[in-house]
Amino acid sequence: MLTQIELNKIDRKTWSGHNHTEFCPHGSGENTELYIQKAIAAGFKTYSITEHFPLPPAFYKAVDPDGSRHAIYTAAMSLQELPNYFRKMQFLKQKYQQQIRILVGFEFDYFAQFRDWTAEQLRCYQQQIDDGILSVHFLPTKAGLRAVDESAVDFKTGVLNEFGSPLNVAKAYLSTIKQAIDWDIPYKPNRYGHLMLYRKWRNSFSSQTIWHDRTTVLQMQEILEKILKTGGFLDCNCAGLFRLTQTELSPTSDWLFKAQVKGIPLVFGADAHQVASVAQGYNTYLESKYYFGKKTKLTYATKTKLK
Repeated sequence: MLTQIELNKIDRKTWSGHNHTEFCPHGSGENTELYIQKAIAAGFKTYSITEHFPLPPAFYKAVDPDGSRHAIYTAAMSLQELPNYFRKMQFLKQKYQQQIRILVGFEFDYFAQFRDWTAEQLRCYQQQIDDGILSVHFLPTKAGLRAVDESAVDFKTGVLNEFGSPLNVAKAYLSTIKQAIDWDIPYKPNRYGHLMLYRKWRNSFSSQTIWHDRTTVLQMQEILEKILKTGGFLDCNCAGLFRLTQTELSPTSDWLFKAQVKGIPLVFGADAHQVASVAQGYNTYLESKYYFGKKTKLTYATKTKLK
């Protein structure tokens, strides 16, 4: 895996850092080569392939049996597919090396109960991985793990039913993100994905619904401080802008700005699961200047003047 020094040298203005492939069971199934061709046409110079890493075998016994089967069995590729994945991604990396720099890697799921297994996989495959993201897609409930991002119905019958309110889901999710950041092991990805994925269904709720309070603000502040202290990166995930249920960035624009002010590098994330989405939100990322300098003091007034 590339070092933090090497990752910091990448021009974030032309780096697409969060993308999926034909190996994603909940993706479009389109050939990954088409994604890369679209990325080149969009003007990207660096393209991170971050497919969902296989989930621990024990995961399938730890899920809530009443949860969505689709969420469970299409969450990630299987371990048996890894050789073919590496083979094809390395082939594409070499084929397009004169046109775009491809970083081969994964989006890893963080599970407190499976940390030893994930740590072993990171150690085992670290020489074959260029880049990675650490994300949270499932939360523990008394009945077992439930997805956060499968559907509004699954969200309401699962994590919302467990925690009682969207606000409490937010607190549980952010607490899990903090655990992921605090997890100190070799080869761990130091970029964190879609910090506010729990808001994916916010437009399915009343406009009076409370999603944040003083506690969640303090949690987010602590998360940003931890990322800054460890020299980490933040996924500027634009996929939610185009979901009718969400219509916002993740994390939200105000928290992206606060991260930027602190000097946390933001990396554009299309979170593309189909070729048509390769550049989704890229203009917003550029126009908002989220790529702008590390550890540069910004204000709302000066940010609009940055070139």
